Amino acid sequence: MSETGREEIRLLDQLSALGIPGDDAGENMKDVYARSWKLELPLLDYMTIRDLLELGGCRDDVPLVAVLMTLFGALQEGSLCLDLQEGRLCARLMRFLEGKRAEETERSFLSGLSGGRYKGLITRDGDEYMPLVLSETTRGRLLYFQKFYVHENLLRRRMESLLQAEPSVRVTDSAIESFIEEIYSPELCIRVRKAGRPIERDVYQVEAIRFSLRSQFSIISGGPGTGKTSLMVNMLRCLLRAGIRGEEILLGAPTGRAAQRMTEAIQYNISTIASPAGCDRGLLDLKGSTLHKLLRYRSSHHDFYYRETNPLPASVIILDEVSMVDVIMMERFLRAVDSSKTKLIFLGDKNQLPSVEAGAVFAEMIPDGTRAERFKDRLILLETVYRSGRHLLELAGQINQGRCPEYAPISFDSALQLEPDQWAVVQNEGVRAWTHHIRLWIDHHYLNPVNGDDRNFRDLVSEAGLMDIGSLLHSDPGQEILDRIFERVERARILSLVRNGIYGCNGINREIAGRLGPGAGYPAWIEKGYFAGAVIMITRNEYAKELFNGDVGVVVRDRGGAYRAFFPRFGAYIAFSMDVLPPWELAFSMTVHKSQGSEFNDVLLVLPQDDTHRLLTREIVYTGVTRARKRIIIYGTESVLNRALERKIERQSGLGW
Repeated sequence: MSETGREEIRLLDQLSALGIPGDDAGENMKDVYARSWKLELPLLDYMTIRDLLELGGCRDDVPLVAVLMTLFGALQEGSLCLDLQEGRLCARLMRFLEGKRAEETERSFLSGLSGGRYKGLITRDGDEYMPLVLSETTRGRLLYFQKFYVHENLLRRRMESLLQAEPSVRVTDSAIESFIEEIYSPELCIRVRKAGRPIERDVYQVEAIRFSLRSQFSIISGGPGTGKTSLMVNMLRCLLRAGIRGEEILLGAPTGRAAQRMTEAIQYNISTIASPAGCDRGLLDLKGSTLHKLLRYRSSHHDFYYRETNPLPASVIILDEVSMVDVIMMERFLRAVDSSKTKLIFLGDKNQLPSVEAGAVFAEMIPDGTRAERFKDRLILLETVYRSGRHLLELAGQINQGRCPEYAPISFDSALQLEPDQWAVVQNEGVRAWTHHIRLWIDHHYLNPVNGDDRNFRDLVSEAGLMDIGSLLHSDPGQEILDRIFERVERARILSLVRNGIYGCNGINREIAGRLGPGAGYPAWIEKGYFAGAVIMITRNEYAKELFNGDVGVVVRDRGGAYRAFFPRFGAYIAFSMDVLPPWELAFSMTVHKSQGSEFNDVLLVLPQDDTHRLLTREIVYTGVTRARKRIIIYGTESVLNRALERKIERQSGLGW
């Protein structure tokens, strides 16, 4: 049993000390707690359960204990509530109770609920202050913790206001068509790269531009390679041509790195225009912000400066990576949006992972024939994929449909030699083989020369260390060497579903550091956790330094022995001493969640050994696979991969829209 499981048993002893009897009820309670470690609940949840039992006068009510643990488990999986419909509750309980016991527990709890046994804990009146709320609607009987009930209902009301809002800026159809013709003209079109070919005039993107100008609220969803980035910039260009000033536009995202990418997208795409107009150049002043920064979070008050009584001063807000926004954050954001004055545009990928926290707001706004029909006239799906790589696109499509593609496992050595637009599955053959395979990955991507350059990654980092900081940042040779270093860094990444264990990103990073660190020639990696050539990722926003959660940098040691981390910024670089960085971690490997929005030529997607792991879903495999531009290696057993593709994230909520 895990340490968490032992902590739960120790909590049982504390509960017994409070007076829970040692008869059959007590034995049932012990059985529930002893088996519930499979839910992987943190100890704090069990302590909360203990307090709720005492508060409700139900300290020896085994069915209530089981249902509370099931509700916490549902929240951990991202649901907002627990469906109490007969049969569905039983199916949830079966995750840690045997079938007969689960059925008995369901009957006993529902009987007690109907008979008023839990009236000191559960209310049917959402306005009454009680820990739990029972919502009885046409969608069924749903059990909430009050916080999530309140935020869900507030979100529903704010979304209704958006759906009913009339356009605050009216643009004629003829003007819209004129703007579109202008931004796609040879002199003013965005190009694939500087002096490259113009981006294609895609029918779905053009329709999205029209829609964003006509509607007060619009939703645009597209997978990797569908042109969401250039579309966002073209929408902004048309909005300015429609008379909206740049200072009236806000750009937001759920994470610092996603917000930074919005800024970078504008800077890069405008730079590719042959003869940008004055309003196009005006976009260069726009910068993306995290939602917390946009709303001006006040830690001393634990609230936001912008809210319902003080809405955001904007004519247009574009929110990117919306799939990552949870219910509570979305409600707080919409609370600060005046739907009568502010045009709102959501961008995201409906098939990507939902938010880490509770809720799947973006996915629930996508009509599928059974839900979200009210949004069907607000949604544009980008369907044309411009990324080259037919085989990788087919793989992503099959995974998204829950179908396991046909494959024959190959050796790791062979997988490293894949041609572009190819994928492979390598079977997990145990710890010893895995350690050997990590070393092969290190040799291939960090210790071997690449693309005709006889310098490997370590050589490039050493060469950078021979230059002084000024030359490295501001001279052409310095720029060239940093460009080469970051080309190697962004070329490949190991993605894991989990953080801990030998197949988690922390364990993988330790293994890679143990191989590369000593070879860097200096012992800082033992004392400080970094070394020359360490790839690191910032884990907390620090706006004063313009460093954001998710920023990836490389550590360089200069001739004097000082270590600095370098980060790319708009075609240039910034650098900071390791001593003044905000919190960071090694990033040769990262979780799939952290990788959202990023792309790499080569991806090694590592699946856990346990085919019952709660993170195994088709969404997480899809997200990991679609991070790869050229090659993807899926590392795991057949049973684990099949199990992941069988499971689709189903988050329970009362948002019927």
